[in-house]
Amino acid sequence: MLKKDLVENDWQKWFEDNTWVLGSEFVRVLDERHIDVQNISDFLMQAYDGFLDVVEIKRPEGGLLFWASIRDHGNLVPSSDLTKAITQAARYIYEVEREANSVKFLNRVGGVRTVKPRGILIFGRSSDWGDDENEAYRILNSSYHNLTIMTYDHVLERAKRMVGYDC
Repeated sequence: MLKKDLVENDWQKWFEDNTWVLGSEFVRVLDERHIDVQNISDFLMQAYDGFLDVVEIKRPEGGLLFWASIRDHGNLVPSSDLTKAITQAARYIYEVEREANSVKFLNRVGGVRTVKPRGILIFGRSSDWGDDENEAYRILNSSYHNLTIMTYDHVLERAKRMVGYDC
């Protein structure tokens, strides 16, 4: 699938059918995607601990850049595309927190409780990264306490390890 130029809906369907690739922390995709009337996530998930988390995906094709083309003080920095996606995911986490005590929201998400929701953002590719990009990625991810950024190649690597495929 990574070699095809698929639209985001195709990827949403694939992740719905293959939630296991996101790891053992999730037990199911909730039927509801609407956080409120203005914010619609790609997935609201029930984590293994019973609480609600948010998954946002951006398709791996389409020219979205992970890293900016120019370094800042010698550092790799997120592209504006990635910054926008991070901001969107953070907004969804915030809006879920705001809805956490709403009886209507709790009913829409099937009673799955919301306490300190976490988010996963799946964005871009990393198969051609070197040591600099991998180190910058590790530093970037460590700066978020409730958001994890993964590339499609990270998801693929995780899936291979889960099924025992020799990478």
